[in-house]
Amino acid sequence: MRLPARLYILYIKEGAQMNTILAPLRRYPLAAGIILMFALTWPIDLAYGGRLPFRVPFALYLFLGWGIVVAALFMTWVTAGRAGVVALLRRFLIWRVGWRWYAVALGLYPALFLVALGLNAVRTGAPVAFDQTMAVRFFGQSAGLLLFVVPFFLFEAIANGEEIGWRGYVLPRVLARHSALVAALIVGVIWGAWHLPKYINPFGGVAFGLVMVKAAGDSVLFTWLYNNTRGSLLLAVLFHAAGNTAGFFLLPAPEVAGREPLLALIAGLVVLVAAAVTLAFGPERLSRAENARTSRTDAGDVHRSML
Repeated sequence: MRLPARLYILYIKEGAQMNTILAPLRRYPLAAGIILMFALTWPIDLAYGGRLPFRVPFALYLFLGWGIVVAALFMTWVTAGRAGVVALLRRFLIWRVGWRWYAVALGLYPALFLVALGLNAVRTGAPVAFDQTMAVRFFGQSAGLLLFVVPFFLFEAIANGEEIGWRGYVLPRVLARHSALVAALIVGVIWGAWHLPKYINPFGGVAFGLVMVKAAGDSVLFTWLYNNTRGSLLLAVLFHAAGNTAGFFLLPAPEVAGREPLLALIAGLVVLVAAAVTLAFGPERLSRAENARTSRTDAGDVHRSML
């Protein structure tokens, strides 16, 4: 059925206006995507922390990372259309990656945190204690506290939302132009900077500096996992959720005095492991040859979709 001439002209004009609006986003998709991720999350983070003249409910703050989900999906649609969105979401279905990568995703951060706690105990001469963790503050002292670990992990995997942005949208576009190590460090700086609202008013310079160092090392480890699992976002989500869950149940709460030396130990261990991974797998790909070629081809396809 043909549209009336007047409606057809209106349709063409609206389409032209929409293309004019979206043109800058298509021209600078990486910068636009990152700005949108920050714009959809920083106000919520700042408001919940009492740094804006309005407050947001805790339930909204729990799903802060879903602002990144919205930004990643929207920018993927703008730059690659519906097919691009479907391809992005399908990367959550990449699960046949070998048991060793599940072991890395689920076990590396708990192991690193336990080693850091042990080293900190040697440094201070005090035994390792778990009575001041966020889990204890949130759930209370309970003999059944470990029963909350799996439910918290599953909730964190669903509620966090960050990985579709950092590893789903940003990393492939940076990988298209840089080696895996350089791309990981670039994403790490962006990822670390995203946490800034939690460390202002008053500004926790030392703590934020440690966050930036750790984020750089974390990003290398995430890129290593990503490049060796054919770009699996499922494994990235599990890795992120395992790290956050381990921090919640093992590490002292942020307000506990004397926490910064422990954070420095953790950041140092993460960087040390990231350096070992780089030496073992190579800075160009952080991956064995076969998987690296697949990841590099995918990154090239993303890069071509940007043009």
